[in-house]
Amino acid sequence: MGCSRKLTNFQSFVMRKWLSLSSPAVAASMSTPITRTCFFVGCSIRSTIERYKKACSDSSNTNTVTEINAQYYQQESAKLRQQIQMLQNSNRHLMGDSLSSLTVKELKQLENRLERGITRIRSKKHEMLLAEIEYMQKRETELENESVCLRTKIAEIERLQQANMVSGPELNAIQALTSRNFFSPNVIEGGIAYSHPDKKILHLG
Repeated sequence: MGCSRKLTNFQSFVMRKWLSLSSPAVAASMSTPITRTCFFVGCSIRSTIERYKKACSDSSNTNTVTEINAQYYQQESAKLRQQIQMLQNSNRHLMGDSLSSLTVKELKQLENRLERGITRIRSKKHEMLLAEIEYMQKRETELENESVCLRTKIAEIERLQQANMVSGPELNAIQALTSRNFFSPNVIEGGIAYSHPDKKILHLG
């Protein structure tokens, strides 16, 4: 309480000094407690009003930024809608629809675009077909090599079987494996007969 009274007295002293420099009459009027109280209340009110004005100004600036952002996004949204509409119209034209609104020049431009597109499509298709043919040829060579290898193994097993070194079920298993590798029994038997023309052909089954 004592500190508060001292602070008030000090404030009064400072205000009287300041006012005495500008107006001695006003400084004399500040000597009463009521006058001092009214003065400080007035200062407090002015300070509150200034803070209110500042807050309103900041709020106004915030609203202005928000409005600017809203306008920007509205403009961007309108541009995107326009671009989408143009793309949809172009797609319909490429499909052969909605052509009545086009001029002769626009129809010619559309025709040129389609011709260039068809050329690129055919070129890509030709490239893919060549790659597929190359792969099939490579695969054919691999299968032929596997066929030769299997025929050689079967001929060797047949020779060992005739020498009583390999049982019949083992030979049947090898022939079944050969069948699963896309080779017919006729091809296998032909290979065996060719390898041993002077021997009796072994009939399986």
